[in-house]
Amino acid sequence: MKKICLFLIFGIVAITCFATTIYDVQYTTIAGDGTYPSLLEGDTVTLTGIVTAIGWAHYDDNYFISMPEGGPWKGVLVYFGVIFPEVGDEVEITGVVSEYYGMTEISNLTNATILSSGNPVPDPIVVETGNLIDPVDAEQYEGCLVNLLDVTVTEEQIEFGQWYVNDGTGDCQMDDGFFYLDEVVPPIVIILGDVWASLTGMVDYSYDEYGVHPRTPDDMIDVVSTNENMITLNSRFIGCYPNPFNPQTTALFNIKKDSHVTLSVYNIRGEKIKSLVNRVMQAGQHSVVWNGTDNSNNEVSSGIYFFEFDVNNTGGDYTSVKKVILMK
Repeated sequence: MKKICLFLIFGIVAITCFATTIYDVQYTTIAGDGTYPSLLEGDTVTLTGIVTAIGWAHYDDNYFISMPEGGPWKGVLVYFGVIFPEVGDEVEITGVVSEYYGMTEISNLTNATILSSGNPVPDPIVVETGNLIDPVDAEQYEGCLVNLLDVTVTEEQIEFGQWYVNDGTGDCQMDDGFFYLDEVVPPIVIILGDVWASLTGMVDYSYDEYGVHPRTPDDMIDVVSTNENMITLNSRFIGCYPNPFNPQTTALFNIKKDSHVTLSVYNIRGEKIKSLVNRVMQAGQHSVVWNGTDNSNNEVSSGIYFFEFDVNNTGGDYTSVKKVILMK
């Protein structure tokens, strides 16, 4: 009986150790026709991963999954994925590794199961715009969640919705694979020369070009426009990044002139649990980090919280509330 138990344990461990991963599907150094197709193209594989984005190409059953630790080569698109998961779900899928015009995806699914929910989403990979131009460098980010910082718009939206940004290392494509910028409220208008503090999104490859697709408007954090018509800075609560977050998120806001500012965190019951700012601040852009603790420095539980931002000055008051999600 002991031998049988040991054999079963060894078999389970062996299966776990040699299970196919997203990395196995994505990693390659062999180019083909200018792209880098998966070495497992055409194979049927079973993968597990954390859902990082849903609604790709505006279909609710298209979603991206990532290995829990995140990182290059560790994300992939699931095409027509049978189920309708949420961001943070851990799923197990069985399907065929396919190359759609150079984009690796898992399609023709025969099985898809949600294993658990509410898992932390891997942090986005901070990259430079130039990293997403040359296929030799960019291929490792295909299917992954990435983050671009301090970029300037170099080309406004063109025929199919794409636009371009540059952080000084090269022009990178942005696109609208999850939502259309002119259909959100208020609409997002891309203006030549505008500076964006942070742009987060999933990387795809289509029409011989890599692109970054924000998942929601919360993935797009702007700063003051460099347009010459924008002379003064308006007080504004830009938002929190990342969101959802774990273990911390950063609140970004603008102040038009020196003002008394309060920034507080409330739980879903409307109770104030943390005071982050309560003082006079100088005009300009500011950032404040919340590390998921209350006023007694105790860690709070996973769930929905609200940031209330208030500016008080003689030129008029400004108040804004933003929702954030803490996922552990």
